[in-house]
Amino acid sequence: MENTEKKQITEDEARQIILNYKKDTGKSQALIAQELGISGAQLSSFLSGSYKAPHTIIPKIQALISVSKQKSIAPREPSFVETRVSKAVMNAIAYSHIQGKIAVVYGDAGVGKTMAVNRYCRENSLAIKITISPSYASMSGVNELIADKLGVRERVSRKIYAEIISKLKDSGRVIVIDEAQHLTVRTLNHLRCMADESGVGITLVGNDEVYTKLKGSGRADFAQLFSRIGMRKQVMTSTLSKEDVRAVFSAVGSDEESQDILFKISRTSYGLRGAVNLFVNTAAVYGNINPKGLSCMIKEMNIG
Repeated sequence: MENTEKKQITEDEARQIILNYKKDTGKSQALIAQELGISGAQLSSFLSGSYKAPHTIIPKIQALISVSKQKSIAPREPSFVETRVSKAVMNAIAYSHIQGKIAVVYGDAGVGKTMAVNRYCRENSLAIKITISPSYASMSGVNELIADKLGVRERVSRKIYAEIISKLKDSGRVIVIDEAQHLTVRTLNHLRCMADESGVGITLVGNDEVYTKLKGSGRADFAQLFSRIGMRKQVMTSTLSKEDVRAVFSAVGSDEESQDILFKISRTSYGLRGAVNLFVNTAAVYGNINPKGLSCMIKEMNIG
């Protein structure tokens, strides 16, 4: 395998490499062809020995295997560890789930809100997670995302909504909406109606903007929306404790001095996500984690 990165291999060697790659990864031949940037027919022809220009495919195979090898040895991000932030997020979702109410978790980016959302949804099959981007911030966009999760087949907007409500009633589900700051106020009101009609809980997770939209300016037209919020949780970089950060990084081979540096980064605007990026980049470049390597990478990444 190492020779494939130094010089061009033979056609027979390339075929065997692909066969081994297919067996080791469990990937389909069609997917491997897609990774190589060729058609399925071209790969089949190459594997059978009938392809007329094998020299054009062999470098692609070498590049694919080289990248695959690099990915296999690349440093991994720390696994999920329960922190004060993750507890706050999961408690809010559990509240929505059990009580059938609206909860909102808002605050700084990069503190672990999405990881906590993902963990709750993995552990609770009745939880529905959707992630909002600007293109899905409208009522129809949200309906499409939820309908897809519920297997709604209707295509007319009003009928989509009606079937969503029908599927949600007495379902024991909870809807978790990540990146909720992108939602318009009109869509937030739409979700409030969805919660009222279906009886399911909804948890909105995002930055400070989502709470600002929910609260509005104190006018009466916002009162009905804001009054539906049963739980509000603000999570900041300052919410993370030193024990939280040490728990995240101690399991992946770092000493206390290094953990203190990572803790300081996590308390800045870069958050825990920034600390994780610093950890991964340092491990990738220097091979291990130590204070000197972290300090050098901080300068390289221009963070602090």
